[in-house]
Amino acid sequence: VDLGLPSGTKWATMNVGASKPSDAGLYFQWGDTSGYTADQVGKDKQFASDFSDYKWYESGSFDDDNIVFKKYTTPGATLELEDDAAHVNMGGAWRMPTPDQINELLNTAYTTNEWTTQDGVNGRLFTSKKDGTKSIFFPTAGFAWVGSVLYSGDLGYVWSSVLNTDYVNGGQYLYFYSGVV
Repeated sequence: VDLGLPSGTKWATMNVGASKPSDAGLYFQWGDTSGYTADQVGKDKQFASDFSDYKWYESGSFDDDNIVFKKYTTPGATLELEDDAAHVNMGGAWRMPTPDQINELLNTAYTTNEWTTQDGVNGRLFTSKKDGTKSIFFPTAGFAWVGSVLYSGDLGYVWSSVLNTDYVNGGQYLYFYSGVV
């Protein structure tokens, strides 16, 4: 949907793997294109706390901060298209948003955002200030961690296409709940 943002960025109306805006869709580790349903998390995919199941993990100990990754080792690196879950799963020009695109979405000069419920699911609704009929809803899908989906219905996260700038074991993201975006 075109929210009338200065960059011209168009946002998807639902998560990767979702069938409607209020669906969680699939859970992904940053830089991995194999998504998992909430039922598969912990069965087919562990989402381990030690990164041993992370696609780019090579070796090292989480406790000793000696983790070595095979790819995306530079803080602030951007996903290549073949490692971008949106691009691989949705095709075409789709891709994960950049932090700049997320910040533009959050800019109150361009959109409003409110905590709301759709289809019985809590989430954040971002509405265009240019055209109030255009909006996107992010459901509180929680997150996958150590073989479980945690905080579904309370928290939401949206990965960006850029690796964290402080450490290289995850990407930058949009985080929200009822009182904070």
